[in-house]
Amino acid sequence: MIGLVLTLLSIAGAWLATRRSLGHGLGAVLLVGYFYGILRARFPDGFSHFMFDGAVVGLYVAILLRRKRKMRYGHDGQVLRLWVRVLMVWPLFTMVLSPLFDSQHFFIQLVGLRVAILLLPLIAIGAQLTGEEVDSLGDWVLGLNLVAFLFALLELRLGVEAFFPRNAVTYLIYMSNDVGAERALRIPAIFNTGHAYGGTMLLSLPLLVRRWQRRPSSRVLTAVALVASLLGIFLCAARSPVVQLVGILGLVVLVVGLSWRMLASIGALAVVVGFVVLSNPRFQRFLSLEDTDYVTERVSWSVNTSMLDVLTQYPLGNGLGSAGGTSIPFFLMDLARPQHGLENEFGRIAMEQGLIGLVLWGLFLGWLFTRLPPRRKGGSWVAERMMWATVLVMWGTAIIGTGLLSSIPGTALLLLWMGIVVGTRRPAPVARAAVAVKPSPPAPSSQMETQHA
Repeated sequence: MIGLVLTLLSIAGAWLATRRSLGHGLGAVLLVGYFYGILRARFPDGFSHFMFDGAVVGLYVAILLRRKRKMRYGHDGQVLRLWVRVLMVWPLFTMVLSPLFDSQHFFIQLVGLRVAILLLPLIAIGAQLTGEEVDSLGDWVLGLNLVAFLFALLELRLGVEAFFPRNAVTYLIYMSNDVGAERALRIPAIFNTGHAYGGTMLLSLPLLVRRWQRRPSSRVLTAVALVASLLGIFLCAARSPVVQLVGILGLVVLVVGLSWRMLASIGALAVVVGFVVLSNPRFQRFLSLEDTDYVTERVSWSVNTSMLDVLTQYPLGNGLGSAGGTSIPFFLMDLARPQHGLENEFGRIAMEQGLIGLVLWGLFLGWLFTRLPPRRKGGSWVAERMMWATVLVMWGTAIIGTGLLSSIPGTALLLLWMGIVVGTRRPAPVARAAVAVKPSPPAPSSQMETQHA
């Protein structure tokens, strides 16, 4: 029953925080998402599986009930909202068609709605965030990243077993014992897997860079959070976040045109992080990428086998939850049919939503990638272009891995960045013109005499 209490608290907390401000509401959702892994592992009663879903629902309810703000979305904003609706409606059609195929049980498909529909409105929410709301979210992320790194250091010192008991929920954590010659476990910090930890730290970097630019008075604290987040990417022992980090930094250099001061800051951070990484083998699993034959074989298998086989065998898809990437609660495992293991996020979309779903996502992403945030005053356009680069790299590397739309809470950050990228192009609010108060003409003398009489 503790899981049920946690889920209800998640709903109420996100709802109350959103009533205060949208930035704090999103921060509350991330708070639940960050601690989702460790809480679910310690209280695996079934209800805890839906903590994050509950927080997201609480956010949506508060937004629907609050007074609507007046905002000029612009052409790109209107198109984005249309895309979100289309991407949400099509999975419902696949559920209608699912009885025609060897699909999952209806309850399993309902669980698959988290990946297919539940989080997608975050794209539209991101497009309407104000600068102050993004700043509030940045404060939340800074604190959460520092807490996560503290847990990671404790797990490095005391062992993962001290925080994550062995049970059905932590099965993947204890399967991932491939770090170094001693076959140590990957570090999950407070997340459900080490990969979720590293991916979330990577996705949070643009928000910390934005805070660095807009909060000069607290740059030391922001720098500490940046170092902790970067070290978390290496400490989690997942290799994909390291590859993606290199791609994001390279793309940022191309599209931003960094100043010498910014380059010097990046260099200083790189020296600190590099010194720690090279001094401890637990941070160095990414060095296995030097085996180019293995990497080439892995990429070829992910791109060719997964995608082509799926499109050939399931042109209309096989229903929600049929592909690996949808987390099925252990109490529903008796209803679940074997999932198709895919190392390709686009292959997963094709497996569950068919060729039509894959084409819709491809067209949407193609449209999104052409929306490069413009240069703007306010010291945030560098972070906004870093968000654009992050979105591009994350989707570009989705061909060699799955879980991009099912990671908690990393997916929420990714979808918010997709919305913010488009939101930076919305028209500036129209300033209200001052209305001059016209003095009333003096009353005629005859009327004044009558009044005195």
